[in-house]
Amino acid sequence: MAPDDLTAAERSALHAELLDARTRVADQLASLDLAFQQLVDAADLEPPDDEHDPDGTTAYERAQVSSLAREARRQLVDLDLAIAASARPGFGRCEVCGRAIGLERLRAVPGTRTCVACATRGGARRPG
Repeated sequence: MAPDDLTAAERSALHAELLDARTRVADQLASLDLAFQQLVDAADLEPPDDEHDPDGTTAYERAQVSSLAREARRQLVDLDLAIAASARPGFGRCEVCGRAIGLERLRAVPGTRTCVACATRGGARRPG
């Protein structure tokens, strides 16, 4: 094991943290989907003119909830990839440069696949 590699205990703890984070994000997404549907249903009951929504509040709320839901879906993809990766050799290593990501970063940014240096210089792109 290289000095920067995760121990079995760290890997296990991170796996559990990833599962917890996925549950939280999935619950958040379900709430956002429900909120969006409620906005759509409420809008169906309103007359289709700007007079009753002069500030565009309904459109703004829909856009806001939609944006939050899109981000939650992206987080779920990242978390699913990290959960799958946590069972493979090389988990905890940057996908761009191959160096250790670091336990602190893995805990602070669940689902991250890049080290701080690569993320800072835009290395979040996947190799190949």
